[in-house]
Amino acid sequence: NMGCPAPKIAGNFAGAALMKNPPLAYEIVKACARASCLPVTVKMRSGWDAGSVNAVSLAQRFEEAGAAALAVHGRTREQMYAGKADYMVMAAVKKAVRIPVIGSGDVCSPHSALDMLERTGCDMVMVGRAALGRPWLFSQINAFLERGELLPEPGAGERMRVMLEHVGRIIRYKGEYIGIREARKHAAWYIKSIRSA
Repeated sequence: NMGCPAPKIAGNFAGAALMKNPPLAYEIVKACARASCLPVTVKMRSGWDAGSVNAVSLAQRFEEAGAAALAVHGRTREQMYAGKADYMVMAAVKKAVRIPVIGSGDVCSPHSALDMLERTGCDMVMVGRAALGRPWLFSQINAFLERGELLPEPGAGERMRVMLEHVGRIIRYKGEYIGIREARKHAAWYIKSIRSA
């Protein structure tokens, strides 16, 4: 993951900070691809900042190093999650490599997924923050891309059923003490768009 912009990650020369050191990033991908019997993928951003947008050159190096696919988030690390994702960078990466490219950034609906695919030529889209509290978004996108069908947003009752199932699974996996504390943020995401929530 060479896309993580979090200060605690990038501040330790990991995540998106690896994009500032292309030789090291290349060696990491090469070593992982040689050591793994599984496909190695790389997620990256368009660059560190507006003055160092290097996703295309890195993508070519990662392909050479043995990466099986690339995910490109169309923002720089400096942007974090602000502004619009740069579809031109994703399209340029797609044209520069032969391996699959996954577009990332601003996919929050079936229409935005289709728009990204059409404008970038990417092979797939990645959904991030938009899926928080909306796990049905993946089914909605698939139905639209495969059949042109727009599935409706679930009602409050269905949202609560899914939320409670999600919370129950967190508790079973992490125990009640940690699970219920972690579940609070998920519950807030599920009810976010419900009137008077």
